[in-house]
Amino acid sequence: MTLDWLFGAGLTILVLAQLALILWNRREMARPEARRWAGGAPAVSILVPARNEEAVIGRCLQHLADQDYPNFEIIVLDDNSTDATRRHAEAIPGVRVVEGAPLPRGWTGKNWACHQLAGLASGDLLCFVDADTVLEPGAVSAAAGLLADRGAGLVSLLPRAEYSSVSGAVLLPMVTHALFGLFPIVLVHRLRRSQISIAFGPFILVTSEAYRAAGGHAADPGNIVDDVQLSRNVKAAGRGVALGDGTDLVATHWYDRLGDIWRGFAKNAYGGLGYNPWLGASVVFVLMPLLLVPFVRVGLGALGGEIPDAALWQSLLLVANRALTSHFGRDPYWSSVLYPVTVAFWGVTLARSMLWYATQRSVVWKDRDVPTYPV
Repeated sequence: MTLDWLFGAGLTILVLAQLALILWNRREMARPEARRWAGGAPAVSILVPARNEEAVIGRCLQHLADQDYPNFEIIVLDDNSTDATRRHAEAIPGVRVVEGAPLPRGWTGKNWACHQLAGLASGDLLCFVDADTVLEPGAVSAAAGLLADRGAGLVSLLPRAEYSSVSGAVLLPMVTHALFGLFPIVLVHRLRRSQISIAFGPFILVTSEAYRAAGGHAADPGNIVDDVQLSRNVKAAGRGVALGDGTDLVATHWYDRLGDIWRGFAKNAYGGLGYNPWLGASVVFVLMPLLLVPFVRVGLGALGGEIPDAALWQSLLLVANRALTSHFGRDPYWSSVLYPVTVAFWGVTLARSMLWYATQRSVVWKDRDVPTYPV
């Protein structure tokens, strides 16, 4: 195999394979159908962990209170907030607000908050929703329908990212792109692949039975990627996991400023890969460089006066693939042309996450020291 073949026909085959994967994943993770529940709907406990969320908690809870599902309760755990989170939460009628216990040693804040909420819940289904997330009125109904149709123990909906900055519009669509274009979702839906699973923290719906069988958040109390680990544990307990495209039902505010995006994802990017050094190295040193090669060749060719045809077509196809996933994720199309910038950023982010893990680094997040490695 020569370099000419690798950078020519070889890369073209890989780019076309990515397009096929995107289309395949779209079939695997379609938008859940709208559902209208009559009497006898299983009781749902909507559980919201909140720490210093005064700016967003009111909007989140108002949309939760407006759900068209016929049988649910809303419980908010105020995780020792130092702002007006509790006051804003208590202003929404029908919401139960409880004060969280102090964080024990060996737990992350999110795991501890969710563990306490699960203990307070009375529902047959537990719906974990982040405080910076907004649901459309039919979100819980549709997710509960998907759970029933698939016979799964856990359902998670891919959210639509909300942002108001250029850095958010350029970088955050990579979350959806990586899911559709770099990962075979069918493996998540296959029960025997117990360690290959994904969930999205902004919206997780799990049966209380599956939650208990998996050990809940207490099974891995120090794991920073609580959503992904919970889905893995549910599969390991023999219950199915199903993903749905919830971009028309769920919206979340990941991060907006460049520094927050950098720190927020660097703290858990490596954990999302299961702290697998071979997988992490393959992404950083093989996959990401391969995705950038066509753009580098086009740039060098433009400076030298001759652009390789293969590199030009590969670059156009990669941008088109990114535009397609932006369409699925309801992200702006214009940022697709900055695809190489996005790929380079996320490659460096993962590398930094691996370095933080190797050096047992902690970062300050929501006024707490958060370890970037399993405690």
